[in-house]
Amino acid sequence: MSWYVLVEANESYGGDNTWDLVAKVPVEGGQAAAIARAEEISRTSLSGSLPEEEGRLVFRTSPTSWLVEKSRLVRHERSAEPTEHTQHLRISVAELVLAREPAVPPKKRLFHR
Repeated sequence: MSWYVLVEANESYGGDNTWDLVAKVPVEGGQAAAIARAEEISRTSLSGSLPEEEGRLVFRTSPTSWLVEKSRLVRHERSAEPTEHTQHLRISVAELVLAREPAVPPKKRLFHR
């Protein structure tokens, strides 16, 4: 089958522990190419650049997965001090093992009398 880099995000608003799949990046060249692409994404971003104002901690949690903590200081009008906004990403390498399109629902029958 084919290899992907999966990116899940958790913005941690109010202690919410919901992870959402935010990107499925197809990679040609096999597992080694997918690992290299995943590591690149963990160190930069999906676009390949790292915004200057963004802080980043990258943890390699296994040979094929990373946990990224991104932080940014945000200044609100009502506060003299900036607030730190933190987002977490899980980046992993995955092999697609099944691809099945959803079934088309049957057409509604119109009954005539």
